[in-house]
Amino acid sequence: MVRVVVLGEFRADRVVLPLRQGGAEVTVLGFTDLASFLGPGVACAQLPAVLDEDALLRLLDVCRADIALPNMGCHGQEQFLPVYARAAPRVREAGCRMPVHGETFALLASDKVVLHRLAGERGWPVPRGVVCEAARGMKAAVEELGFPVLVKEARSEFSSGRHYVEDGVCLGRVSAEVTYPVLVQEAIEGEEYAVELLSGSSSTVAWPVASLGRLDGGCDPGRRVRVAPVALPAPARGELAATVADMTEAFAPRGPWQIDFAVTDDGRLKLIEVNGRLSGVSNMSWASTGTDPHAAFAQAALGRKPRSPKAGRIALELPAPNGAVLPPAPDGTELLCFPGSPLNPAPCVRGFHRPVLKVPGRLADAARTWLRALRPGALLDSTADEAVSQLDRGLHALRQGGRAPS
Repeated sequence: MVRVVVLGEFRADRVVLPLRQGGAEVTVLGFTDLASFLGPGVACAQLPAVLDEDALLRLLDVCRADIALPNMGCHGQEQFLPVYARAAPRVREAGCRMPVHGETFALLASDKVVLHRLAGERGWPVPRGVVCEAARGMKAAVEELGFPVLVKEARSEFSSGRHYVEDGVCLGRVSAEVTYPVLVQEAIEGEEYAVELLSGSSSTVAWPVASLGRLDGGCDPGRRVRVAPVALPAPARGELAATVADMTEAFAPRGPWQIDFAVTDDGRLKLIEVNGRLSGVSNMSWASTGTDPHAAFAQAALGRKPRSPKAGRIALELPAPNGAVLPPAPDGTELLCFPGSPLNPAPCVRGFHRPVLKVPGRLADAARTWLRALRPGALLDSTADEAVSQLDRGLHALRQGGRAPS
């Protein structure tokens, strides 16, 4: 029996099940006790809060791992990706397979300054920006770019380390709080999008693009109504395909990854960030296509080549305050809930959750009626009109074929 060690607890239930169905013996390493969440038959152990290559090799040896799966996503584990990438050759010499991104890709996916500099070298479309190694460079950066700007800490984790700065008072406060180096970028106007991908040794598949709503000063797309699939303007679609092709050819990602990008009001793409892991949009990816990215990753590790997912339904994500109960979904649709736990900690920490309304195209009218009947305050920071608008965009993309970018 093959022994698989999952390095990290983020949505590990969705990774463990297909591994066990494939006949694997599974151990999950995480920061908390996971036994009660993963059930009998799954071994659990502690993942150190500080990890280097030697410690990783010792852990895999103790677990007698045949396959090691990096599974970042929980807070405090983002910066383990470069460690995994550097350790990979030694792990493989020890007889353990480890599908992990190459070291340069791991760095650009975990360091926003590295990404910005590589984007300049490769010609990837990014917002104008200036790297500041210390607070004294911030004023000059803003003078060059003009307010408003975004200040991004190089190695921040998800939902942190990003600051919208619109005036000098805010700049002074942020410059005293952040950890340097930082990337100071122009705050562009447009809409935010995301796409999830899974790369193997010879191919990459992508889930349909998701809309994360209109860019705003909150820097928190999880608070907006989001939808998949959506159709991109032709120029942005071409730029995305070219950027993905260059990334895969030049830097050899191996395993799951995700791109956040914006499309400006004139229809052009601007790369925001790259993550070397699956992300918060994987619930929509799953609901829209029927193919769970987490399960596809696990199956690929066991040798099953993933197929390109195609959207068959609209997946509308509706952020709602914790404790708020949405009414039953219309007949023929489905309201999927993803409650907080150590495997999915965001709802516990952030005070809101993000159920997904799964809608066949033929039932879009019923979904619109349901959305407009929601009581005031049911949706976090959003209105029923915004949700209906996103639903309609998903329907439009579904009618166009719902395919991932190519």
